[in-house]
Amino acid sequence: MIEQILTQNGFTDKEAKVYLAALEIGEATVGSIATKTRLKRSTVYSLVEELLSNGILSMQKRRGIKRISALSPQVLIERLRHSLALAEGALPALLDMAYSSPLKPRVRFYEGVEGIKEVLLEVNNAAKVEPGMIFTDYELMPKEVFDFIRQLVPNRKSTQNFLRIIVPPNARNIAVQEEEDQLHYAEHRIANFPLENNPIELTLFGNTKVGFLSYTNNEFFAVVVDSKAVYHTLKNLFLLVWANAKAK
Repeated sequence: MIEQILTQNGFTDKEAKVYLAALEIGEATVGSIATKTRLKRSTVYSLVEELLSNGILSMQKRRGIKRISALSPQVLIERLRHSLALAEGALPALLDMAYSSPLKPRVRFYEGVEGIKEVLLEVNNAAKVEPGMIFTDYELMPKEVFDFIRQLVPNRKSTQNFLRIIVPPNARNIAVQEEEDQLHYAEHRIANFPLENNPIELTLFGNTKVGFLSYTNNEFFAVVVDSKAVYHTLKNLFLLVWANAKAK
């Protein structure tokens, strides 16, 4: 689990193993790290040199023996937070670059429930922008997808990524609305649509993106359109329905 977190934040698999081994041993030698990680000594030497250059490891010589120490977890986490802050600061410039050429792709397609989860992860990890706007129907949503959304709430809440969600009036949606703030970090409103349900979830997020998520049996897929024009057009539609929908 810890190795996976490190590899998701810039470490290679082997670098993560070496860092964790040095952290656990304390003042380690290349030999003790090689023994603990079951990596070749030559491989460990190369990895240690790389981590030393990045400030992840430090080295001191005691009685002629090189001792390797790992950067403290607290300092490592602060570095990751600093990197995240820099990335968020660069987001506007990156978005401008993304729209600088009309030849770049604007539509992405994802298949199956796993594809839907990938889009939901993107929605829940959206940077600090305006609240996400969603048309959905929990009655049609697969349990696996609903449970996955629940798992993402704590992280979304910690980043203040609040959602506004419009659902049709059925027992399932009303039940979710009743528990909304504690378990969803969202506000739900009920709208009386002309048709009974919404088999396609419509999600507006990230200031420019619109997701279409299909929960129809044998038609599980997701499409993301990245377009300011489409986003703002559907935002107008959402806000019109939101203003006339029933709050909790």
